[in-house]
Amino acid sequence: MDIDSLLAQVPLFSSFGDSARRRLAERSSMRSYGAGHVLFVAGEACKGLYVVESGRVRIFRTSPAGREQVLHTEGPGRTVAELPLFDGGVYPASAMTDVESRIAFVPRAEFEALYRANADVADAIIRDLGRRLRHLVQVTETLAFRDVAARLASFLAQFADQHGTSTPNGTEIVLDRTREELSQELGTARESVSRALKQLTEKGLIEPLGRTRMRIPDVSRLRTLGRPGERARYE
Repeated sequence: MDIDSLLAQVPLFSSFGDSARRRLAERSSMRSYGAGHVLFVAGEACKGLYVVESGRVRIFRTSPAGREQVLHTEGPGRTVAELPLFDGGVYPASAMTDVESRIAFVPRAEFEALYRANADVADAIIRDLGRRLRHLVQVTETLAFRDVAARLASFLAQFADQHGTSTPNGTEIVLDRTREELSQELGTARESVSRALKQLTEKGLIEPLGRTRMRIPDVSRLRTLGRPGERARYE
């Protein structure tokens, strides 16, 4: 896929005019990276925006003690590092490829020139920032007020909404993360994730079909786990 076609599929760029998007694509580049490649680290000056064509990128913070907290992961058609592109600051978190990935890089100067001259582009950026802010609020709430089983239930419900396949018996998903990656994203230990999976299975909220494949009989029921006043009904 060429860069212009990739950008046309990204929500952030979908409202751009064809000529503006094409101009941006011509000034961008595409590269392939192996798993574990660091795109940038927290505190570095922002050089530009990344767009994932294939693979997966993990965005995370690391504590002074070395503990990693995953803020979110981005897959095909998603962008990485918008915030510093807009506020002029440094990268607030680090980013690394989880698997072999192909990623487009959009230079900061070219992107800034485009949105400063185009009101529609600026509006699209504001909407995208609002979406990400809502996501970070949700992450904060999840870590502060929900136990591991509830965090996992919320994650699986959202994953099913985005990647699940409907069947007569529910929604089937194939997780693209290891137990270790899940634990990092949920802010807990790997053993806690295993216990939480067992709890959800015993409650009938999920049905394992293999190591990475599972069926969710009722996604809406899974989603309610951990909400105030809802958890008791599943105890």
